[in-house]
Amino acid sequence: MPVEVKVPNPGYWTEHSFQLAQILRTHADRAGTVPDPSQARIDPETILTIADPSYWAEQHGELAEAIAVATGIGNDGRPTSLKGVHGIAAESGARLTMSVEEAAKALGISRALAYEAVSRNEIPHIRIGRRILIPRAQLGRLVGEGSSNADQSE
Repeated sequence: MPVEVKVPNPGYWTEHSFQLAQILRTHADRAGTVPDPSQARIDPETILTIADPSYWAEQHGELAEAIAVATGIGNDGRPTSLKGVHGIAAESGARLTMSVEEAAKALGISRALAYEAVSRNEIPHIRIGRRILIPRAQLGRLVGEGSSNADQSE
């Protein structure tokens, strides 16, 4: 069973993603809930669920981007725009994430297989409430890594 960590009040963590990465290291092999130092009221619809915390603990930059995308709030506390997200800005206005169904179509696999791959943490994802989102940048890197491994085996 994949490990999932619940992060209440993800808006707080937009400015504290490095601390969150450190906390995720302690949850690498067990599920749980990250304590909320802000003491703000917790809205169950905005709880961020992080699958595979050991991966995210080592990807501080990507974690910060994912939190910004998930919450729509940048490190400065203002709403994010695509221009404000470091490393994956796209001027075209394209969304930074896609649904599992959209990812399945992009990968050329069935919807059911995509959901299975998400549950096995084979496809990087974030959960916000009941939504499962696939960051486009990570999916692109995943596909790039897969093709380079295939090239090496030939």
